[in-house]
Amino acid sequence: MQMSFSSIVVFCAALLAAAPAAAAQKHHKHKATVPKPAATLVQPAPNLNTTPSLQDISGFASAGAPNLALHFIDQDQPVYAQDAVGWMAWERERIYLYQSTGDWHGIIERAQHMPAGVSADFLQWEDMQAAAAWLQLGNGHAARMILRELIWDPQVPPEEQRLNRLRQLVLQSYLTDQRLADAQTAVIRYRQDYPKDSGDWPLLEARLFLRTAQPQAALDVLQGSKDPDAELLRLLAELRAGEQAPAKVMKAALNIAKDAKQPVQQRVHAWFVASQAAAALQDPVARIQALQNGLGLQPGLLDQDPVFAITPDMLWDTYLKYGEQLGNQLQLVVGDDQAWYLAASNRYDSKPVAACALFSVVAFHALVAQQRGVAHWQFASLIQKQKYGPVVLRHLYLDSTRFQSTTDIPPDVRYILVKDVLAVPDIPLASKLMEGLEQPPPDTDPEAWQLLRARVFILGGKPQAGIQALTQLFASGVAVDPGDVLPVLFDLQTIGRNRDAIPFFKALLHANLTSEQQRQLLFWIADSYKAIGDYPQAAELYMRSAILTDPYAMDQWAKSARYQAAQMLAKSGYIEDARNLYQGLLNATSDPSQQALLRHDMQQLMLTHAAKPGDQH
Repeated sequence: MQMSFSSIVVFCAALLAAAPAAAAQKHHKHKATVPKPAATLVQPAPNLNTTPSLQDISGFASAGAPNLALHFIDQDQPVYAQDAVGWMAWERERIYLYQSTGDWHGIIERAQHMPAGVSADFLQWEDMQAAAAWLQLGNGHAARMILRELIWDPQVPPEEQRLNRLRQLVLQSYLTDQRLADAQTAVIRYRQDYPKDSGDWPLLEARLFLRTAQPQAALDVLQGSKDPDAELLRLLAELRAGEQAPAKVMKAALNIAKDAKQPVQQRVHAWFVASQAAAALQDPVARIQALQNGLGLQPGLLDQDPVFAITPDMLWDTYLKYGEQLGNQLQLVVGDDQAWYLAASNRYDSKPVAACALFSVVAFHALVAQQRGVAHWQFASLIQKQKYGPVVLRHLYLDSTRFQSTTDIPPDVRYILVKDVLAVPDIPLASKLMEGLEQPPPDTDPEAWQLLRARVFILGGKPQAGIQALTQLFASGVAVDPGDVLPVLFDLQTIGRNRDAIPFFKALLHANLTSEQQRQLLFWIADSYKAIGDYPQAAELYMRSAILTDPYAMDQWAKSARYQAAQMLAKSGYIEDARNLYQGLLNATSDPSQQALLRHDMQQLMLTHAAKPGDQH
């Protein structure tokens, strides 16, 4: 939502008017009223004069603010040499937070930089977390490098329970790297060493058997397992072994997938099983809907589980296969794009999945590039209208191997993605998607598009591209609305590009403005000169802002401008001029707190004059 020029002016004026009173507030004394004590004190009031406790920090994370929790851990974690027990407690909470936010590199980094003297037991624990983090990143080799050192450590051999967990992680590393033969060997050796142990091994074995096309063996090891993951593994194994009818597997998987009380990961895995059952039923529509729901539940990084992972390429492949199947039924010929468009358009509202499937064939197989682009746009527009549409669309175009970079994505689709990504918001990604999109999308005002590009580039860390977009806008000769441009110029000021903002501010002065609007622009130009250290120029512009409508004006805006001008004059060495302005403000001010501040500033001027009498003008 864009602010109008007048609303920006009112907002900024309110902030600036408070400047002289910033250092002193008026205090009113009221008769103290002592509340009656409650019958039972449920909980003592928090002491805001102390740093948050570890329990407080854990509460912040549980309430949905893990980054705030990490801020306090960074700030307040005890020093190991002074409080080893406390440091380890805080460190465990840090690692749990990294895990909850998916900061796997953060975990690895911590394990590589442990303080001197940390106990061997804690070092083992931290290294295990690092190995698990490498597995989350899909690097089984890096995980094994850590795990081997832990398993064969001659100084501190791991105790039995930890050794069990380490061997599980080794097995997972083989599965991650697709080294299935080594994974089978690891299972056999474990069974030889611990023939009566169960633990989590049945689940790992079942995963291995499913990966090696041995569903019956997976069912055998899952017998009696009550783990929540076992149910989905069992359903998948039953489907692949032919032990359960696909329709029954579908029904059971949908019961889990649609249960909002289930963890998201469980629901995603259930949608995968449902997609597999739909494939067995030869129901491409149900398969597509299951895959889309599974992707839609993952707005961030996709689950990399090697057994249940749903990928965008699975969805693309299913759409294309279904589209080709429909094309054969309708006797459509690849290359006759208009016939495909007509068939898709006829199903646009009534059968959106079928329409998307037909569009996908044209999008990837049309002979003319323009036709491919239009088909992608139609496909993307229709996907957006479906359940989880924006999330699914992002995965299809941003996480698929079919598009190696954002420049491979058709421009018309990038327009859609930009709007969607800005709503997330992910400004850096929007900035990346906007590269090269100089022309506005259909039915979009060119001025508004250039301003949006400028703002996204500036906020996305590409200020030069943003400045270039502004330059193109001003050079186009199109009349710009200052109220639309000002937020972008304020962004330039915020990131410290004041020197670049000044020409655009000055250009706005030539727009059809009221005298009040001109005053305000002069003030903001002065702000930029102040920021770059040109204090005389800043003083001149603040004074112009103050006296533009009346040399003797003492309204709230004029007071703020005069106060800023006085400060700039003082920095420029014009002490007497600054004192005159402060005295004028003092005479026009009745607020005791503002008077106190002005007297303080005048006192500072006297001290400056006394310290450098030879430098005065």
